[in-house]
Amino acid sequence: MTKFPVIDGHIDTATKILKQNRAFSERSKIGHCDYPRMREGNVQAALFAIYPVVTIDHLIKGLDLWFKMVTDPNNHLLQVKNINDFSKLKDSMQIGAILHFEGAGGIDDDFNLLRIGYHLGLRCISLTWANTNKFGTGARFIKHQKKSGLTDNGRELIFEAQSLGITIDVSHLNDPSFWDLHEIAKKPIIATHSNARSLTNHPRNLTDNQIKAIQEKKGTIGINFSTAFLNAENPGKQDPNLGFDVIKDQMDYLINLTDINTVAIGSDYDGTSVPDSLKDCSTFPAFWEYLLEHGYSEQDINKISHENLLRVFKKTWK
Repeated sequence: MTKFPVIDGHIDTATKILKQNRAFSERSKIGHCDYPRMREGNVQAALFAIYPVVTIDHLIKGLDLWFKMVTDPNNHLLQVKNINDFSKLKDSMQIGAILHFEGAGGIDDDFNLLRIGYHLGLRCISLTWANTNKFGTGARFIKHQKKSGLTDNGRELIFEAQSLGITIDVSHLNDPSFWDLHEIAKKPIIATHSNARSLTNHPRNLTDNQIKAIQEKKGTIGINFSTAFLNAENPGKQDPNLGFDVIKDQMDYLINLTDINTVAIGSDYDGTSVPDSLKDCSTFPAFWEYLLEHGYSEQDINKISHENLLRVFKKTWK
C-alpha cells in the first residue's frame, strides 16, 4: 500500500533528534521518524516544526538545528518553499521538509523576524504553544484555562503572515483565541495536529463548532496520534494499547460532521507518546490497508494522506 504518499502536518523530529542522540539518516529503534522509516512509510513531506518558539533564543537555536538537519546531504531532505517543490519529490529519493514555527513568542512586535522567517522558507505558523504570549493565549494541557484571546499584535500577525503566504495553524490556541482568529482570517486555516473534543474531552482538541468553522474556511485538520488526545475514557492519559480503530473513529467523526476534505494527518511524531499500533512513520501503509478494509476508498485515503493539506497550501502560499 505504499502507493499512498503522505504529507504529515506536524512532526517534531528536527528539534527532538539531537536530544535523542541519533542520526536522521540512519534507521533507529528510538523516536518515530528517520529517513529509512519515512521512506518505508512513503512520507513524501512533512511540516518539521521548531518547538516551542517561546523566546527569540528558542527561535534562533531552533532555526540553527533545523537548517543543520535539512542541509546535511546524508539526510536526503529537500526544503519545500513553494507548491512546485512537491513535484520534485515524486521521482526523487528526497523527503520534503517544510519549515513550521510551533508558537510565535520569539517574533518581534514589528514582525521583522516573521518576514525573515518567510524568506528562509517559513510556510506555517501557530501563534502560541501551550502558553500565553504577546500574540494570544494557548490551550493548556490541564483543565484550568485562561479566558483571554488574541491581542492586537496577534491580529496584526495574522494579517501579516497571510499576506506573506504563510499558513496559519490553530492547533494550540485556546477557544477565545481560535474564534478571534477565525473572525479575521481571510484564507483557509489548518489545525496541524488536533482531534475532536466530543470524542476525547481534552482542551487541546477541537469542539464541533470549531471543526465546522475550519471547514467553513476551507481548511483541514491533521489527526494527532498522541494517546493523550485519543484516549476517550481517560483524556490526557497515555495508553499505548490504542488501535487503528481509535484513529478511524476520529476520522469518521470529522467526516460525518463536515466532509472528507476536512481530514488530514498531523501525527505529532517525535513530540508525544503514540499507540504501539502506530509506533512510527513506517506504519502508515498498514493503517491505509486497515482503512481500505473498513469502508474507505482509495480516493478518500489520497485526500487524507496528502491531498487535503496540499490543497490548503495552494490556497495560502504564494
